[in-house]
Amino acid sequence: MKEDLLRSLPQVSKLLELYKGKYPEVYIREAIKEVLDTFRREIKEGKRNTLRDLHDHIQRRIHEKTHTKLKRVINATGVVINTNLGRSPLAQEVAEFVKYIASGYSNLEYDLEEGKRGSRSKLVEEYLIHLTGCESAFVVNNNASAVFLVLNTLANGREVVVSRGELVEIGGGFRIPDIMRASGAKLVEIGTTNKTRIEDYKKAITGNTALLMKVHKSNFYMEGFVDEVKAEELLDLGIPVYYDAGSGMLLDIKKLGVNFNEPDFKSCIQKGIHLVSGSGDKLLGGPQAGIILGKRDLIEPIKKNPLSRIVRIDKMTLSALEMTLRFYMEGRYLDIPILKMLTYKTSHLKRRALKLMRSIEKSVPEFEVQLVRDTSKCGGGALPELKLETYCVAIKHKKLTPYELDKRLKNLDTPIIGRIREDNLLLDVRTILDDELKLIPYLLAKIL
Repeated sequence: MKEDLLRSLPQVSKLLELYKGKYPEVYIREAIKEVLDTFRREIKEGKRNTLRDLHDHIQRRIHEKTHTKLKRVINATGVVINTNLGRSPLAQEVAEFVKYIASGYSNLEYDLEEGKRGSRSKLVEEYLIHLTGCESAFVVNNNASAVFLVLNTLANGREVVVSRGELVEIGGGFRIPDIMRASGAKLVEIGTTNKTRIEDYKKAITGNTALLMKVHKSNFYMEGFVDEVKAEELLDLGIPVYYDAGSGMLLDIKKLGVNFNEPDFKSCIQKGIHLVSGSGDKLLGGPQAGIILGKRDLIEPIKKNPLSRIVRIDKMTLSALEMTLRFYMEGRYLDIPILKMLTYKTSHLKRRALKLMRSIEKSVPEFEVQLVRDTSKCGGGALPELKLETYCVAIKHKKLTPYELDKRLKNLDTPIIGRIREDNLLLDVRTILDDELKLIPYLLAKIL
């Protein structure tokens, strides 16, 4: 039986003739070889006794290969800055500017006035100085790079004092102490997990101390029997203070109606903190970037560090960052998608959810839908305590469990990522973009 099945497997060349011309041959050939290898293995292991579904498997594999690995997805999780889903989406106007710059040549490193080589970082430095009041600024490819570069430049072979309660782990298993050690800095841990006092910093300072470092606990919080020293309280100790502010917020979020205390770049600089760094794709709402702000005499050596070239920012990121910063310059905060999402009123979210419900009921009556009140999160290692009231559309199908439905939605060409709660699949309208609301009923129909 096994031998008969193996002999019955068609030749690659014959299968190629069937699909030739429909798709690029490179993908057809790979798909056919992979499926035949799988069928051969399954037959030998006794896991397969028919070839009836051979062409289904080939078609599915060709479909996978003829589509890009990176996909646009619909974020219906309610997590606004969703790290797994690419963090902050860019405003449409920002995305169009990126396309405009990326599809041609640009003055990335060319000074148009002087007619000679220029600095790519200077393209956004003026904006950051204006928006925060810092003396100088530098931008790299992400905040982990920013932390590494600051420490490698200013503290290589010297001591950096940091509280044990701030030795955090960020996404992907990267830990602040590991980054610090890799930079060449000597980590000096002080205090305890829950309590660190100003005296702990004073006792730790030696003639070899380069920096006093504060790390914002952006993805967790502690309460109860806790005590910590604010960054500005360290300024009188005579050592430069470096604050990794993490979330990269450019303005006081309370001004937008989000009643929460979160350190923003401008307030840190106004308090006199020597160096501050943060991400570009969290609460700032722009592309992935590491932004370093502070005193000129500390920033300039960082710019000249040979390693800065390794972590430099590219033209597409720079174009996205510049246009996002222009939104801040012009006071167009709510044109930035994540700030818009964070500040939605519940009445508006309810209207959006009801609109989606009616659209699903009309277009795909096979689904049962209902309005559910729930909470959204900020996400992205920012504002971990913040809970935002929201409205979701719960969808059910008689023949599919929530987990089967969730799997089918994730296998769409434009996947929908929701969350399962109490035997329902919830679509949180807070994080669904306007044009995606119209697309969802069509996509739900496709999975049936």
